[in-house]
Amino acid sequence: MKRYSGIGIFPVWAVCLGLCVTGAHGQAPPRDSAAAAAQIADFFGKMGDQIYEDCIFDLSEEQVEVQTALIEAYVEQGASPLAARKLAVRQIQPPKLSPDCKRIAALPKEMRTPQPEGDIPAPTRKPQAEDVLPWAAETKKAARSPARSRRPPPVPPSASKGTTLANMTVPKRWDCAPGVDFVTIKRNGYLRKLTGGEICNPFKDIVRPVPDSMAKFRLGYSITTGRLFVDDANAGWQTIAWAISGREVCRNNPDPECIAAKGIGPLPPGEYSFSSNPKHRVSYGPITKRMVAGIYLGKLYNKDYFSKKQLAAVRRRGNIAIHVRLKGEMSEACLGLEPKGWTYVSGLIKAGRTTGVNVYIDEPYPQVAEAPPVIVASTFSLTSLFD
Repeated sequence: MKRYSGIGIFPVWAVCLGLCVTGAHGQAPPRDSAAAAAQIADFFGKMGDQIYEDCIFDLSEEQVEVQTALIEAYVEQGASPLAARKLAVRQIQPPKLSPDCKRIAALPKEMRTPQPEGDIPAPTRKPQAEDVLPWAAETKKAARSPARSRRPPPVPPSASKGTTLANMTVPKRWDCAPGVDFVTIKRNGYLRKLTGGEICNPFKDIVRPVPDSMAKFRLGYSITTGRLFVDDANAGWQTIAWAISGREVCRNNPDPECIAAKGIGPLPPGEYSFSSNPKHRVSYGPITKRMVAGIYLGKLYNKDYFSKKQLAAVRRRGNIAIHVRLKGEMSEACLGLEPKGWTYVSGLIKAGRTTGVNVYIDEPYPQVAEAPPVIVASTFSLTSLFD
């Protein structure tokens, strides 16, 4: 049975419903049931979008699986079932209630629009609850539409066409740092090292705002390094944030076997577009159960990099999106940004400032790129299993 921790769907809606029915100052609801229903409908008509995006938090399916696998791994390490469960539940939790959500819960009293947190720009539009990404239709449309010619960067000489997933190891830069305690879990048949419930060496949540002078631009992404940048010489190919793509041994791994592997590989190299419908560019993903930005492959790069079998597998890859990466998760075929990075990048997409994504196997502009900013240290200790 699925277990919840933190703020779930029901409590938030129940609180908001109670506020709507009793009113801003705790008055009794109208005697007329139709009037009461109208009052509730009016509130959710005005604030439903904000509640939907900011206040519904729950463990993702992957987090639930990771939490369960952690309990099993801790027991194997010698922890009692109770201690293992307490530790795993403490380590894998939904996001904390945001300041925006706290303001929304008090809106019948304050009746004001949520403000952005920190220096992250406010979204230009709140996606509607009924906005569901039209994956198949958009993918077919992107495939039919002509893509502008772009010369792909050279293939990294270190990549090996003959490697199989069974013989692969995690690239050194993503493996746990020496001296850091980790616990190994198994998910979908693959091993994953976790320290404190988090994957080893996650990216720091860095955001570098794009100058206002860049009104329209395409994003660039390097599979090898995880760098997300402005793909425009006028901006000096400036870094915006860092995103994970791929799971386990295939995390940001440019090997063609990884790119061709459904369910574990990073997104394929090529030119991607956003939804042609502005209201669908950032919307609720029914599979991921969170806000996502779907991207659709229009032109595949580096076709000679893959064998015929790999190329056929690449073309069968499923839906691809940009989304927030929650603790303990990885991101197959998508771009998983840290929370602040997702907030900023999704704002750029909603505002229409960025018009698409160019994905490269290797870093196309090494002269301006920097080493990936990963978090190496961990406070997790195996001795905590027996406290």
